[in-house]
Amino acid sequence: MRAERLLDANLNRAREGLRTLEELARLLLEDADLAEAFRTRRRRLGELGEAQLPDLLPQRSAATDPGLAPELAAGPRQDLSGVAAAAAGRVGESLRVLEEVGSTVSPAFSAGVQAIRHGWYDLDRDLRLRLGTRKPVVQPRLCVLLTRALCPGGDWARIVDALAEAGVDMVQIREKSCSDGELLRHAEEVRSKLPSATRLVINDRVAVAATLGLDVHLGREDLPTLAARQILGRDAQIGRSTSGLTEAQQAVAEGADLVGVGPMFVSATKDKTPVGPSAAGMVASAGIPHLAIGGVDLQNIDVLCEHGAAGVAMCRGVLEATDVAGTVDAVQSRFGLVTEARSCR
Repeated sequence: MRAERLLDANLNRAREGLRTLEELARLLLEDADLAEAFRTRRRRLGELGEAQLPDLLPQRSAATDPGLAPELAAGPRQDLSGVAAAAAGRVGESLRVLEEVGSTVSPAFSAGVQAIRHGWYDLDRDLRLRLGTRKPVVQPRLCVLLTRALCPGGDWARIVDALAEAGVDMVQIREKSCSDGELLRHAEEVRSKLPSATRLVINDRVAVAATLGLDVHLGREDLPTLAARQILGRDAQIGRSTSGLTEAQQAVAEGADLVGVGPMFVSATKDKTPVGPSAAGMVASAGIPHLAIGGVDLQNIDVLCEHGAAGVAMCRGVLEATDVAGTVDAVQSRFGLVTEARSCR
């Protein structure tokens, strides 16, 4: 019995699986090195087949393959991790068949496949871990909205130093008028002062966030979430402004990770009718990571807590505080540990 038909089927199977993994690495993870590793193996397999097994094509007969129907009947995958797992499984199995059966036809072919298999399982692991593991969305207790013009005396560096001292959960840089270049340089300075545990977010400017590898918050009129995701990549966290539960649910359905809900109260920075604390409470009850925003200060946080809010965004209430670090500590202490359930103490 000749082995060429078996080798042809598994050669095609392995190359198809490698192409699937290559595309996932290239277009979804945007990892050029990982994609190249899959591409190199796929091309090498093709070259081996052409050089060592030139008579495979006449042996191909998909119509008489009794194993075709069960493979097609496997059905759709549940998610991209499932797609990767299935493709990697096909590749690993096919490479083993090619190596073992190929040794009976061409030792040089078998040795070439063995070289391709070297390091294969590490590649498989790296891709599947990255597809299956995404940066967790942690409910922040406090996000400080940092605008240089609102810092007393323009001394934003002093404010950031105090935020770092207090271990604030999140800082959002909100500069509406400066150029992308200026914003990029400012964001780099801010990042250099903050501890790694503090999440730094750029307001509106997707290009700046992408350049620095930061997360972004988008308003209702900004770039759609899907378009921003294509620029920022899969692991970036995207926030969106909403006014209540319906908009928050829609934002999450479109791919947002966190929503701002507001304005809660009359705000000097938001010229909009307040939606009230109950709006944040309903979003919290739906289990959506959120920040109650708009006119929030130490005097009204208790009201937000009573309605179930789990985190707030504050601007002047922190920036203009006599004791910035103390204010941050008071707010975050009120909401408890960042890893606890979404409720106030």
